[in-house]
Amino acid sequence: MRTEVESVLGRYCSVALTYEGPGFLEYVVTGGSAEPVFPEVFRELVRAGYQPILIRRDGQEVVRVFRVGVGGFGRATYYALAVATVAAIAFTGYLNSLSFLECLGRATGVTLPTTLFTISVLVPLALHELGHFVVSRATGTPTPLPLFIPAPVVSPLGTFGAVIAVRFLPRDRRTLALLGLSGPAVGTVASLVAMLATLRLSPILRPEELTCPEVTPIGFVPVATYLALRAGLVPVRESEIVLLHPAALASMILLLIHFANLLPIGQLDGGHVVRSLTTMEVHRAISVAVPLALIALAVLLPAYRWLGFFAILAILIGGFRPHVGYANQVSRLTAGEKAAFASLYVLLLTLTAPVSI
Repeated sequence: MRTEVESVLGRYCSVALTYEGPGFLEYVVTGGSAEPVFPEVFRELVRAGYQPILIRRDGQEVVRVFRVGVGGFGRATYYALAVATVAAIAFTGYLNSLSFLECLGRATGVTLPTTLFTISVLVPLALHELGHFVVSRATGTPTPLPLFIPAPVVSPLGTFGAVIAVRFLPRDRRTLALLGLSGPAVGTVASLVAMLATLRLSPILRPEELTCPEVTPIGFVPVATYLALRAGLVPVRESEIVLLHPAALASMILLLIHFANLLPIGQLDGGHVVRSLTTMEVHRAISVAVPLALIALAVLLPAYRWLGFFAILAILIGGFRPHVGYANQVSRLTAGEKAAFASLYVLLLTLTAPVSI
């Protein structure tokens, strides 16, 4: 390990070994600076299965290197789960479409709403993961394919989304911000397009025209949907109701899921963004305060009980562990980058936030 690591570091700066342990090396930079060349150092070391971390201690740059290794599931596992997820989404769309047609008194025509439902779920989900994947690969981080999670019947979308099992820290602050924003940004845009397109397919009816035994009213929608309704995208009068097309309902659920994922908690995408803009201590304080606030909101307003449940789930999964952040801990964001990342983050949170109707 030492020979391989030093052959990489020696090409970019002068270093002296200060500590060696099982799977761990620490060097102090004695000549030049590792910060300007860290992207190259990072790319070469992670490709070989090592995690470099650059810190500043007592006015000196210190490079720490951990053995991580590269691995993951076989490609057959990724492909099998992807196929199973598509099938689960389509099956869920089929069931939702049957209920939708029953309320309209129709016995045929299930293929189109099922197809639109499947597309409205699958495309934003795939683009979300693609956003993360592209940023990781562009910064030289070995990144496995996303693991899609099929969940027929138990999930209203037929899936619990997907995860990418990244073994390495993001390269620097900027990379962490881009990782946190890229997936939600492209996924939200795709869900917005699907929502606007399929909301117009939702029939406007008088209550007595419904032929199904029961219809569940929706008490809240994403802000983007609320704005579309206020803009007259669906011209509904006071005595009428909008029977949501299955694809429109799926798009709205996805937007709300994007909101939950953007919350500044732990290792969620929103947590990554906030960590890139703040310190570990500030991020940890926010990660504690936000779930507690959501639980209180769920107690006061039962309509938002799902957010309280999500907050508890986030605590159980991630706890209150500190967010280490990124490999180059000397890196900084420019004022322009901070403003751009913060503005995009607030915009995405605002568009996907639930609002009562």
